[in-house]
Amino acid sequence: MLMRNMPYVRLELEGIIDTGIIVISHFKNPARNYAVKLLFDALTFRRHVLIPLTTYIGAYIIMTRYLRLRRDKVVRALLETLSLSSPAFYEDVPKIIVERAMVGASELNLSPWDTYLIELAKELGISKIYSVDEELARKVRDIEIVNPIPRDVMKEYHCYVRERLRRS
Repeated sequence: MLMRNMPYVRLELEGIIDTGIIVISHFKNPARNYAVKLLFDALTFRRHVLIPLTTYIGAYIIMTRYLRLRRDKVVRALLETLSLSSPAFYEDVPKIIVERAMVGASELNLSPWDTYLIELAKELGISKIYSVDEELARKVRDIEIVNPIPRDVMKEYHCYVRERLRRS
């Protein structure tokens, strides 16, 4: 892949970061350190992992609508990360990939957000998506879905979120 800020450098990309990783890394919770580590490594390009900017839009929706976090705090946290200059940020949303994502969403019964990442990975020759989405891991066969957060920590995270939502 030819990186925008490095015009003559070709890189093998290891993976793509899904929205859930962005969500978990931007608010206090039991799984945050694992998500932050992956995000930091991607942003500093210690690991050649792509971060589609569309994941930040999805993160805002999840954090405000479903996790019921305060909009002003969510925006501040997300914009702080977005203010960084990193070659990991992927800005393009090619029409053909969106079209394939829509078809894939229908065929796989997945969210178009998820199938967009799958189609983007295929298009860019990336074989791995870092995601906490268990449904995605069950339904996708041609791309490796990797949860960078240990299973026991994910259970603790889900309990934390349930309790937080119950109280709000």
